[in-house]
Amino acid sequence: MSTTDDNTLPGIPNVGKADLDAMVENERPDPREELADVEADTDLGIAMAEDAQRVARGELSGDEYWEKYDEAAGAEFGEAYQETPNPAVDAGDQTVSTETAESLSCAVGSMDTVATESAQVEGEEPDGGIGAGDEKWGMVIDLQKCVGCDSCTVACKSENRTPPGVSYNVVMEEEHGEFPNVTRTNVPRPCMQCDNPPCVQVCPVSATYKMDDGVVNIDYDRCIGCRYCIIACPYGARYFDFGENYDDEVDEAGEVTSPEYGVDRGPREEGKSPIGNIRKCSFCTHRLERGEEPACVETCVGDARNMGDLENPDSDVAQMANSSRAFQLKEDEGTDPNVYYLK
Repeated sequence: MSTTDDNTLPGIPNVGKADLDAMVENERPDPREELADVEADTDLGIAMAEDAQRVARGELSGDEYWEKYDEAAGAEFGEAYQETPNPAVDAGDQTVSTETAESLSCAVGSMDTVATESAQVEGEEPDGGIGAGDEKWGMVIDLQKCVGCDSCTVACKSENRTPPGVSYNVVMEEEHGEFPNVTRTNVPRPCMQCDNPPCVQVCPVSATYKMDDGVVNIDYDRCIGCRYCIIACPYGARYFDFGENYDDEVDEAGEVTSPEYGVDRGPREEGKSPIGNIRKCSFCTHRLERGEEPACVETCVGDARNMGDLENPDSDVAQMANSSRAFQLKEDEGTDPNVYYLK
């Protein structure tokens, strides 16, 4: 799979981008298996997810997408779909025209009608709130510095108190060669916080949307757990919270929770969000709002992770993202991730 040359650092394989994309693809769940125990229609979910990816690639317009699925989504999700401002008429590359929006069976409205309901930051003006900052957050991960220690995975689970089966940050690993000439590829994979996210396109109730700071948000109070977004994500970065916990291993493990997206929901309880919802990495939004780095960045022993404002040309992250070493995973998907890698 890998090749070596005189410029390859010891222990670091010269793996092509196609190989890295294949590693990501292997992490994705099988669509039918993922939706097998969901009440929502499986065939509809698969079709909507595939077409949501086509929208991201520019092969289908937002108008065409919702004209195609409006009737089916209304029949499948009823009031949850019809009473939600979906799709938003001001959501950047995921927009539909006002004319098309007015012809759909769902409510017509700006995404602001959803976003302004998100948590307010203490001391902010009423039009502020989580995700309303001037930055466009991005992450750059140096693959030559990642040692595959999984400290980012552990730090993330500890910070966000994620349950069994939910890991916002995973490190994909693949070995190459035979002993003693063995190398390993380590590829950390958080949520990509895409600029053209298929998960936003496919969500029938606008529970997933893009915030002003570049982070893709999940509104747990809106999420109906249909899991269509899980199979729409090209990176396998979304998970369903089945309500499991670590109580058998850690006393009162569910008593302390993390204020994801700025909302402290208290102890985990059956029937209470985020149980039954979709979950994913949020770049530790609650930490960013406090002026802190995400837990995975702060704990990285190899200093492989970097966080900053992609729209500030003087920031280290913006400069690294514009370097000749930088690339994005699955660039052909058209999602334009805000997570960059250095080869």
